[in-house]
Amino acid sequence: MNIDWSAQFRRVLRILRTSIVPALALGYTAFYSIYPSATFPVSSDASFGWILLVLLTASVVGGMQAEYLQEALVAAVAALPLGFALAVLLAFTPGFAGLYLLEPSAVPFFIAHFAVLVLVLSFPVNLLGAVIGQLIRDRVRTSRLPNRLSR
Repeated sequence: MNIDWSAQFRRVLRILRTSIVPALALGYTAFYSIYPSATFPVSSDASFGWILLVLLTASVVGGMQAEYLQEALVAAVAALPLGFALAVLLAFTPGFAGLYLLEPSAVPFFIAHFAVLVLVLSFPVNLLGAVIGQLIRDRVRTSRLPNRLSR
């Protein structure tokens, strides 16, 4: 039983690289859902349409980055804890600015409680976006392939 550790390590790095964009979008939208006046677009209430647009766009881009559908789906699932960790880090910034007084150990629970809709919504959106991204990538790849061979 020979395991090529360098190939496995490269595969894990590819999955993490693919999950960065959806994770950033999840962290941003979770933070935006709690503090809409501290992010772009500045508003008094969070827009569900904006949250859905950002999550779907980022998951499609993440799906297009992956080489195979399996990697795209694994990256879509891996983006969930990474995005939550980013949202927790972003939630510390209003505390440092003095906008609220919250114990640092309570911040993850604060984010999980107030951004639960975004966190739950991101799972099916990430999976759907990964599949759509792979379909777009395959469509672009097959449409360009005959043009390159004819020259």
